[in-house]
Amino acid sequence: MPICIVSGFMRTGTSAMMSALIAGGMDAAWSKDRDKLAESKFDGHYHPNKSGLYEVSLAEYAEPTFPLQYQGKLIKVMSWGLDGLAVNPEGYRIILMQRDKEEIRQSFEAFFEKPLNMPWFLRYEERMERAFTMLSNRRDVTSVHRIQYRTLVDNPLDVMAYVASLGWPIDSVTSAAVIDPAQCRFRRENLTVGI
Repeated sequence: MPICIVSGFMRTGTSAMMSALIAGGMDAAWSKDRDKLAESKFDGHYHPNKSGLYEVSLAEYAEPTFPLQYQGKLIKVMSWGLDGLAVNPEGYRIILMQRDKEEIRQSFEAFFEKPLNMPWFLRYEERMERAFTMLSNRRDVTSVHRIQYRTLVDNPLDVMAYVASLGWPIDSVTSAAVIDPAQCRFRRENLTVGI
């Protein structure tokens, strides 16, 4: 059984995709301790991730066998952890979530209450293209597909039907039903760039 991975930079809809895949029937693993980060940011009005973060412990990324302990499971691996994936004879299936850079920046700054100046983010498009190419060239990656967060939010049934057509074992209708457009609060057309 392959390891199924949802990946992307922070605030690109990785948690939304995880929640949809889990609702659709996939068996996932994550650290409940990581969910405390999202809960700590809830101020009574703004909740950055109602359903949780669905992240494994960040310390696991440094383990040389990561993520082989999750055979047959669905996990989330942040984009900067993709370079360190151990060779997996059972293979990987990967979804890369992507989003408009300004939407990411403003969503991140609302969540963490600090500027997004990470070197990885400053070259976001280039880094994501590099990640896609690297994964596409790995023999143990049986499939890697890019999905735009806004497309997921605006057309959840079409996107989840597409994911099911790629061989991900989900009920696409059930998956799509948990996508909440109201959770996408930072939309490029409504933003003042640079604020």
